[in-house]
Amino acid sequence: MQNIRVALIGECMIELSHLAPDRLALGYAGDAFNVAAYLARSAPVDVEFVTAVGDDPYSAQMQAAWAARNVGSAHTRVIPGARPGLYLIRTDDRGERTFHYYRSQSAARALFGPDQPDTVDDALAGHDLVYLSGITLSILTPHARTRLLAVLDETRRRGGRIAFDGNYRPAGWPSPDIAAAAMSAVLSRTDIALPTFDDERAVFGDRTPADTVRRLRAAGCTEIAVKLGPRGSLIADADTTVPIPARTVPNVVDTTAAGDSYNGAYLAARLTGATRAEAAESATTLAARVITHQGALLPEPTRT
Repeated sequence: MQNIRVALIGECMIELSHLAPDRLALGYAGDAFNVAAYLARSAPVDVEFVTAVGDDPYSAQMQAAWAARNVGSAHTRVIPGARPGLYLIRTDDRGERTFHYYRSQSAARALFGPDQPDTVDDALAGHDLVYLSGITLSILTPHARTRLLAVLDETRRRGGRIAFDGNYRPAGWPSPDIAAAAMSAVLSRTDIALPTFDDERAVFGDRTPADTVRRLRAAGCTEIAVKLGPRGSLIADADTTVPIPARTVPNVVDTTAAGDSYNGAYLAARLTGATRAEAAESATTLAARVITHQGALLPEPTRT
């Protein structure tokens, strides 16, 4: 059987997380890349991460870290003189995280710009599934978003599917209305929607998770999993809606990438034949593990 091919579009950054007030741990993460890493960890599929990086030592180490997690970079462009973005994570005593970004000149902002070769667009459209997020959209220029939409249309024309998580970060957008317009253009092309309810409420004004499901159905999404944090998730198709309870976690260390790990595990399960409910259970289990760990990514399992 031919391998399932998945491309994830976004930004991977240098991650610095506090081990102590004056000690930091170095890693490489970013929402779409986190999904790529957890997808590759959870299923035997071909995973490619599509972005732009610099030619500095950290960009080289970043790509090596991807390879160590079975995430490919064949369609990632190296831009001479460019540098990756950077962010720091601070967590409070409940494990809730605050991000501090230094990314205005990130190489990933060149995605779908005038210097991106057409061969990248063509390669993307040949995948079985293309994943992106609202954070992906937020780093693109309006012209680049238009080019991206054409790639999504071509992907679907060739039989591929689109998965999207709104993942709203207010600092990345001039206003919620602009975010809503950009996200709505993608949602009208989305097959699998993986939003977080708090984000949907902030951007679209949804009052309840059921409102989110109704809006996404109206947009044409045929598969929906609304993440509800400690309340679990709500999965839906065109006709049914099913609540999935969260796992009890006695000691939350860091909620960074909880949603990303959910998305990665959910997609992995669905791509390998699981039902929506089975996929949501698998995703919930992994997310519960992730929030007991410092930083975005769990250590890779030992291979024997």
